[in-house]
Amino acid sequence: MSANEHRGGMHNERHDERLSDEELELFVQYLHRFANHDVDICLRMEAGDPEHPVYVMFGRDYPPVGDAADYRRPFVGRRQVTSKSDINDGG
Repeated sequence: MSANEHRGGMHNERHDERLSDEELELFVQYLHRFANHDVDICLRMEAGDPEHPVYVMFGRDYPPVGDAADYRRPFVGRRQVTSKSDINDGG
């Protein structure tokens, strides 16, 4: 992946499709790696449909919005991820 693709220039014909269970698992794995290696203090992004964007903030020095106990780690406690998982329960 080139730097341009990494910074938002990447085109994907499947933008209108939901992630498969396998893709969701990979996304979460990549998200953890991204948070560990690319987020220094704070990073803000806009993603998704330009007409209905999702705003995302990754931060190490900000308290979470709401109670920290409301946040969960996807796939915690799972020994093996299978394609039979439910996307609504975190995988």
